[in-house]
Amino acid sequence: MTNRILLVEPEYKNKYPPIGLMKIATYHKNKGDYVEFVKGKAPYTLISTMNRVYITTLFTFYYDITVDTINHYLQFKDKKNIYVGGILSTIMNEELKKDTGIDNIISGQITNSNIIGYDDKVNIDALSLDYDILDDVQYKYPAGDNFFAYSTRGCPRDCTFCAVSKLEPSFINTNNLIEQIENIRTIYGDKRNILLLDNNILYSNHLEQISSDLQILGYIKNNSTFIPQNKFKLISDKIARRSKSGNSTYIVKNELLNFLMFFSKRIKSPILFEELNDFIELLKKTNNPYETIKENYEGIFNIVEKYRNKKSLQRYVDFNQGLDARLLSEYKMKLIADLPINPFRLAYDNFRCTATYEKAFNIAYDNDIRYFSNYMLYNFKDTTEDLWKRLKKNIDLFKNKKDINTFSFPMKYAPIDMKDRSFIGKNWNKKYLSAVNVILNVTRGSCYKRRKFLL
Repeated sequence: MTNRILLVEPEYKNKYPPIGLMKIATYHKNKGDYVEFVKGKAPYTLISTMNRVYITTLFTFYYDITVDTINHYLQFKDKKNIYVGGILSTIMNEELKKDTGIDNIISGQITNSNIIGYDDKVNIDALSLDYDILDDVQYKYPAGDNFFAYSTRGCPRDCTFCAVSKLEPSFINTNNLIEQIENIRTIYGDKRNILLLDNNILYSNHLEQISSDLQILGYIKNNSTFIPQNKFKLISDKIARRSKSGNSTYIVKNELLNFLMFFSKRIKSPILFEELNDFIELLKKTNNPYETIKENYEGIFNIVEKYRNKKSLQRYVDFNQGLDARLLSEYKMKLIADLPINPFRLAYDNFRCTATYEKAFNIAYDNDIRYFSNYMLYNFKDTTEDLWKRLKKNIDLFKNKKDINTFSFPMKYAPIDMKDRSFIGKNWNKKYLSAVNVILNVTRGSCYKRRKFLL
């Protein structure tokens, strides 16, 4: 029997799409189930048609909005058919059970489908992502159009300010990077950049293999291998998949219309311009975009193909969680030096680790890295002077290197089990935190290498 599955993300703002839900979507679609994704509170008319509801959770400071979202679904669904997972559900598992009455509050990764009541023993955490669910919602994730993958899970550091030791208690190599990405390419088309979400990739004893796999996938420095695909084809394929699965094509149809109306400005031929605009008018009126596209596919594809951008571009790798400066040796740098890393992210969490940080920076710079970013924890055990000294150190470090781009990314500490963002470190106060926010609001969260940001 085909089950109807509802995937839910509470209505907070976030940069990255819900990767856990995207894997669950792949699992259920592989079983032949119908899957739909919503952000926030779905209406009863939709919830009542669903057999199961999966609700993802993010940071603990979203506790209230998360509980409110869960309680909304509990009004219309038996608690045994609601599953909650993710970061918050792992860190505050018992409290969430108490406040919602739900037993199916999942801790950690779903490495075996029996965790969610199935006996086929599938490692859901190792599945590739279903990008189609993102077209169920109007919300656009700023980083949504990238490959997302893990080559390792966990981190051995067990830092007191970090939740990774609870979320991923064991460090493991996943060893399926090529499979993950090729599966996504086959179904959803190619993407230019890859964001690796490993928490401490330099700890891996498979670093050479990871680097080799990325290069096999086309991620090679100074080698432009990405040619954007025909966007009409990509969006048409999405409409075809959604039509066949029974999902709404409304949002994707509008995406195609917006693309074609913008693209029409490129067309020089009056005849082709008229043909494209006739198709746009048909698409606006139809309730069955799949059939309309099928009937006109070849002509519109050829028009877009004639005028689209075919310039090959450099792909980029982003070790998004940062690289551990303490583990960056000359040997390990050589293993990843041929990757187009952009940006090269290092953590600089207190001034005491300056020597280690500077050494790692110089190793990377000497291996032709020219775009840097660094994470700076503040409001923890540091002082305001410590943060200022780190910002100044970066400016001094970068000022004689005219050929680099760089920015610092201060990250305000909040305890990993706190339900809001009100925490103030013992060496900080509201005025100091407000002063940092004044800078970050202007610079959209980053501090650059120019000296004026410290004056």
